[in-house]
Amino acid sequence: MINGDRNSLSEIFNFIPLGAAAGLPYNSGNCIHPFFRGKPMARKFSQPILFSLLMMLLASFCLAQEKDDAINLPPGKTLNSVPGSPQPVNSFPESMAVSPDGKYLVTLNNGFGTIVLKAHQSLAVMDLSTNKITEYPEDHTPRNGHNTLYVGLAFSTDGKHVYASIASSSDPEGKENEPAKNRSDIGNGVLVYSFLDGKLTFERFITVALEPLPKGKTAAPINDKIPKGKIIPFCAGIAVADTKNGERLLIANNLSDSAIWVDSATGKTLTRFDLSTRKIVPTDYPYGAAVTHDGRRGYISLWNASSVVELDLVTGTVVRSIAVHAPISAIAAGSHPTAMLFSPDEKTLYVALANSDEVAVLKTATGTVSKYISTKFKGQTHNGAWPMGLAKSSDGKRLYVANGGTNTVAVFDSSDAAVKLLGFIPTEWYPLSLGVSGDYLYIASGKSTGAGPNGEKDTRKEPWVRGGHPYIMALIHGSIARVNRKDAEQNIAELTKIAKKNNLMDQMATKRVFPVGKNPIKHVIYIIKENRTYDQIFGDLKPGNGDPSLTMYGWEITPNQHKLALEFGVLDNFYDSGEVSGSGHNWSTSATSSDYMEKSIQISYRSSERTYDFEGMNAKRVVLEDGGPDVNEPSTGYLWTLLAKNNRTYRHYGEFVATSWCNHKNEDESPMAGTPGPYKTGCPVKEIKPGEKLPAHLGEPRGGASPYPWPVPMIAANVPTKPELRRHFDAKFPDFELDFPDQLRVDEFLNEFTAFVKAKKTGKGAVMPEFVMLRLGNDHTSGTRAGHATPTAAVADNDLAVGRVVDAISHSPYWNDTAIMILEDDAQDGADHVDAHRSLALVISKYSPSSTSKPLVENNFYSTVSFIRTMEALLGLPPMNHNDAQSPVIASPFSGKGDHAPYTADFKNRDNGLIYQMNSEKAPGAKASAMMDFSHADGVDTETLNTILWQDRFGDRPMLKPVHNEIIHQRLNIHDGATKEKDDDNQK
Repeated sequence: MINGDRNSLSEIFNFIPLGAAAGLPYNSGNCIHPFFRGKPMARKFSQPILFSLLMMLLASFCLAQEKDDAINLPPGKTLNSVPGSPQPVNSFPESMAVSPDGKYLVTLNNGFGTIVLKAHQSLAVMDLSTNKITEYPEDHTPRNGHNTLYVGLAFSTDGKHVYASIASSSDPEGKENEPAKNRSDIGNGVLVYSFLDGKLTFERFITVALEPLPKGKTAAPINDKIPKGKIIPFCAGIAVADTKNGERLLIANNLSDSAIWVDSATGKTLTRFDLSTRKIVPTDYPYGAAVTHDGRRGYISLWNASSVVELDLVTGTVVRSIAVHAPISAIAAGSHPTAMLFSPDEKTLYVALANSDEVAVLKTATGTVSKYISTKFKGQTHNGAWPMGLAKSSDGKRLYVANGGTNTVAVFDSSDAAVKLLGFIPTEWYPLSLGVSGDYLYIASGKSTGAGPNGEKDTRKEPWVRGGHPYIMALIHGSIARVNRKDAEQNIAELTKIAKKNNLMDQMATKRVFPVGKNPIKHVIYIIKENRTYDQIFGDLKPGNGDPSLTMYGWEITPNQHKLALEFGVLDNFYDSGEVSGSGHNWSTSATSSDYMEKSIQISYRSSERTYDFEGMNAKRVVLEDGGPDVNEPSTGYLWTLLAKNNRTYRHYGEFVATSWCNHKNEDESPMAGTPGPYKTGCPVKEIKPGEKLPAHLGEPRGGASPYPWPVPMIAANVPTKPELRRHFDAKFPDFELDFPDQLRVDEFLNEFTAFVKAKKTGKGAVMPEFVMLRLGNDHTSGTRAGHATPTAAVADNDLAVGRVVDAISHSPYWNDTAIMILEDDAQDGADHVDAHRSLALVISKYSPSSTSKPLVENNFYSTVSFIRTMEALLGLPPMNHNDAQSPVIASPFSGKGDHAPYTADFKNRDNGLIYQMNSEKAPGAKASAMMDFSHADGVDTETLNTILWQDRFGDRPMLKPVHNEIIHQRLNIHDGATKEKDDDNQK
C-alpha cells in the first residue's frame, strides 16, 4: 500500500490507523499520539520514504505498548480504530447530498446545535479536493426559535442550488416573524440556496402552507392552535427532477400524511397527494422522497405505515401502496421505511427498513419487493442494526448501508440480483447518512465520540454555561469520515473484525450473575428516577470517583442513597444510555432507541418542534387507544413485552402510564381527554389542600391530614400506553406529575406490597410478581415555582421514597430472593467531571459483599443496558436486542455470602420538615419556573431549569466550562466570519 507517492500516502492515512499502514493489525494504531490520529500526516513530510520509515517505527512502538484506546459509549458499545479520519461537524448530520459534479458534499445538521455554533443548526459543505469542511449556521434556526431543519436535502439537477427542508409545529405559519420580537420564524417549506464554488448563499424560501384536513379524518391535538380544518405539513424528504416543464420538487410532509409536487422556480404546489391510511392525522409520518430522472414517477416512504407509496406525477394520482414487512398486527411496531435509493438504471429502489434490520429491494416495474437483505452481522441473532442511510457506487456494483445501532456501514455486492454481503466498516457513534464520490465513501455519524465531561469551572457569562454546566445536548457533535472504498474492500475482513469487536461480539461477556444452579433471586424491583449525574448526588461520597465541588444534593439532602451506596456498593463508572428523558425512559425499558426517537429528540429538546412522543404518546394522543402503531416503538419491544412473551408475572407503577388530573385547568388540553380508561374517579375533589384529609389509601397514617403546604392533585383517570401493561399496572399510581409527592407514590406501592407479604406468609392471595417496575421521579424537581416544593425538598422527598422501599423489602420475607435495581433515566440535569452521561446507580440485595466499614467500589464500565441485561439474567430471561445480548452483567454486587442485614430508612428529612419546604414568590427563578411545562418528563427548557437549580443551591458561585467543545471549536470552520484555527493539513 505504501508506494512512495505523497498524495497516495495522504489518502492511506486518512483511511486507516497508522499502525495498519505498516502492515500491522488495525488496532495497533491506537497508541499513536492523538495529534497524529485523524490527520493526513503525509502532507507534513516532504520525503515519502522517511515518512514511511517513521510510520513503521511508530507502529512497532505501538505493538510494544499494546495500548487499547477504545472509547466506551453509553449504549455499551466501544469505538476503536475507526477508519476515515472523522472530522467534526455540527450536531446530527441526518442527511447528505453529493453535488452532481462529485466535487462537494453537503450535510444537513439538524440536531440540538453545538455550543460552538450557539446551538444553531447548519448546513456543512465539504470540499472533496481538500477535505475542508465549512459550516453555514442557518439563521432561521436559533436556539428557542420556532423552526428546525428536517430530513430533506438535495442539489438541483444542474448543481447550482441546494434545497433544504425546514419545518415548524410551534409556529407553522411563521406568525412570530416580527423584528420587534427578534424572531426568525418562517413556518414550513424549503430553503433555497445558491451554490457556487462550494459556497452556500441563502436565496429564497418556498413556503408550504397549512394543508386541508382530508374529509372523514380527525386532526391530532398538535393542530389545535391552527385554524380548524387545517393540519401542519412539517416538510421532510425532498427529491428533485428536471422535467420538460422545468425543475420540480417532491416533498414528503411528515405531520400531514401527505406529499406535494412543487414547481421549484415559482414555489407553487402543483399536486397534493393524500397518503393517510388511518383516521387520525398524523399516523403514517411520510419521511423520504425519490423521483425518477424524468419526473414521471415518485415514491414516498411512510415511516409508520410500513409501506412505500408510488405516485404518478404526470396524472397526479397514487398508483399503489407497496408493503415492506408489514407488522403482525395493527398496533405492532412497524418496519420504519425511511431512506430510499434508486439503482443507476432506476429498475430497483432500495428502501432502508430502520426498525427491522433490512433493506427492501423493490422492483419499480412491478411495484413488488424482490427480496429483503439483512444488515446484521453474521452470527448476530438479535435485531438492533437499525439501518439508516444508503449510498451506491456510480456503477451500481456496491451498495452501502449505514447501521445506526451497530455503528457500522454494511457493504454489499449489488452487481447482480443476489446482493451479497461483503462485510462491515466500523464508524463513529450512530452513522446516519452516506455519500459516494469516485473512490471514496463519506460517512456522517450523529454523535461522533460522545459528550465528554461538563464539570470544569467557568466564570464566563455565555448562555451555554448557564445553570452551572454546559448542557449535554449542546456538547454532542457529529462527524464526517472519508473512506477509500477500494482499500476498505481489500481489508474488509479485518474491518469486520473491528466492527464486531466494537459491538462486543469478540468477547465472552459474563452472562450469569450467580454460578449455575445457585441463583436465589426470584424477584426484581426496578426503580427509575429522573435526570441526575453521579457528581451531583455522589460527588461527596467517599470512596468513589466524585468531585465534591459539583455536588448539589449531597449527604445531608440524600442520606438514604448515600447510605445505600456504602452498604450495598458504589458504582462510580456507570452511564445512562440516553441523553434526556425522552430517550432515557426508552433506553431504561427497552435497552435501545428507535430511529424515530433519535431523529426527533434533538428537535424536540431544542425548540419543541416535536411533541413528547416517547412514552406511548404520538402527537399528544395515547396511540394505543387509537388502535394504531406507535411510531417510536422499537421492533424489539420493551421489558414488559419480554416478560409477557415468556409468561412471567409483572406489576407496573407509573412508567408508560398516561394520567389526567382532577385539577387540570382545561381538561381538553389533557393527553387523556376523551380517552376511556380502566380507572376513573369522577373527581369528588380536585385536590387535597394543606391540612385536609388525604384519601384513605395515602398518607402516614393512611387517610390522615395532608402535611404538604401545597395542594396535592388527585387522579382523574389513568391508562397504560402499551397493551402488555393492561391488567398489569396499578391504576392508583400516577405518572410524572411533580406536585404529587413521591411519599404518596410509595404509600400506594406499599399498600400492594403489604398484601404481597401477607400472601407469602399465609399462602393465600397474590404474591409479589417476579418483576416490579416503579417510577419515582420527583428528583427532577419543578424548579422554584412559587407554591410548589423547593428543589431541595423534591430531591429529599425522592431520597426518602427510595429508602422506604428498600426498608420495606429488606424487612420482609422477600429479602431472601429479591434484588432492587435503581437508576436515573438520564443525567442531563447536572455536571460531572468524568462525562455528562455518568450517573448514579444502586444494586441492592441480601447477597451484597459491601458494608459501610468496607464498601464495595465497582470501577468497571457499565451502562443502562448492563442494568437491563443483569435483570434479565437474574430472572432467567433472554435478551431483547443486540445491545443487551452483548452486554456483560453486573455481578460483583451479588458476590457476598447472602447475609447482608436489612436496611433501615433515614427519616431525618421528613422529621426536620425539609421534604415539606415550599418555594416563595421571591425565590430565584420563580417567575421563569411558573412559565414552564411540568406535565411530562422534560416538558420544560432543561437548560433554563438547570440554571434555576444551580442558583437555588449556589447563588453566584462560578459556573462551568465546556472543555470538550473547545477542541471542536478549533476545528470547525464557520462561515460567519468567526472561523477558528485553520486546519494545518489544508494549508500545506
